[in-house]
Amino acid sequence: MSFSDQEILDIAEYIQSIGGGPVIPTPAQVSTEGADTALGYQLFSANCSQCHNAGMSGGALTYGKFAPALTQSTPTQIYTAMLTGPEAMPVFSDGTIPPEAKRDIIAYIETTKTEANPGGFSLGRTGPVTEGLVIFLGGMGFLVLIAMWLTAKRREPWDVSQSGGTGTSGTENR
Repeated sequence: MSFSDQEILDIAEYIQSIGGGPVIPTPAQVSTEGADTALGYQLFSANCSQCHNAGMSGGALTYGKFAPALTQSTPTQIYTAMLTGPEAMPVFSDGTIPPEAKRDIIAYIETTKTEANPGGFSLGRTGPVTEGLVIFLGGMGFLVLIAMWLTAKRREPWDVSQSGGTGTSGTENR
């Protein structure tokens, strides 16, 4: 079940009106207008990529926990997660990472989602180095298979081919 940003805001207002729950950011707080994506990349690399991966595909954590992929998250969900620190994620309060820096991180994530893949195939969105490694390992495996095929071919024994085809070996002429 997925909620829209407006539905999340409505639910948050209700929860806050009855006296509980985390503060849900407003659309102005998660707006990426004027945000610095280069600074967002640096902040993401320093604070987020250890768990969420450089390609934002998430990853396994200790004790069976898992960092989710950020490719399907909305800016409101990302901002809220930074404020609340769900599961094993640390809390990034406004004192730790200011709201402007949070917007920079969100702008970097949103920009990366819409960018074309840096490589020809989608191998983790890490570019041509990964593709080159896959091609290299595949080529080496192919060469090993060719070498095994060539050595498995049956050949005539050495002394039969040297005797001129008469069927006599060198030990019978004594």
